Amino acid sequence: MDKYSFNDRPDAARIAMSTSAAQSNIDPTVVLKFLDFQWAYRRMQREYDHVLAVNNLSESRFIILMFLSQAPHQQLLPSAIAAKLGSTRVTVTKMIKGLTEMHWVEKHPSTEDKRATLIHLTTLGQATLLDYLPRNFAAIQTLFGQLTAAELTTLDQLLSKINQGTVALKKEMEF
Repeated sequence: MDKYSFNDRPDAARIAMSTSAAQSNIDPTVVLKFLDFQWAYRRMQREYDHVLAVNNLSESRFIILMFLSQAPHQQLLPSAIAAKLGSTRVTVTKMIKGLTEMHWVEKHPSTEDKRATLIHLTTLGQATLLDYLPRNFAAIQTLFGQLTAAELTTLDQLLSKINQGTVALKKEMEF
């Protein structure tokens, strides 16, 4: 997906003109808050992606290392990683290849199924993860640390409603 800065975001008046032209009854304030939410999320994600990149990680690499570190014997089948990641096996295979080249994971034949290959977290992979985790939590603290407990509860409730709307939109689009 292309990443734009959206420096020329519309104001309420421009949104009102657009909604009127589209013969929509939506409150322009709702559209404005949607754009504000998108802008804040994209900016936050860019900064978090930078924290990951400085540590030679991507979000997917980090998540795979976390999955492996928490798995029994620090190993999983590629299909299990794909399922946990919500990704295709092909995509995970490419990511595992990169992690193998970095010596963060190794492939081992399964002792239970000769056709299967297990992905095992290496000592270097574990060290990389343990080195990154304090930076990860510091970044999260910087992003969310200004929110009070009550605000976090409100955020949780609001995100729940947004997730409900997302599910509803998906159902609408399945026609």
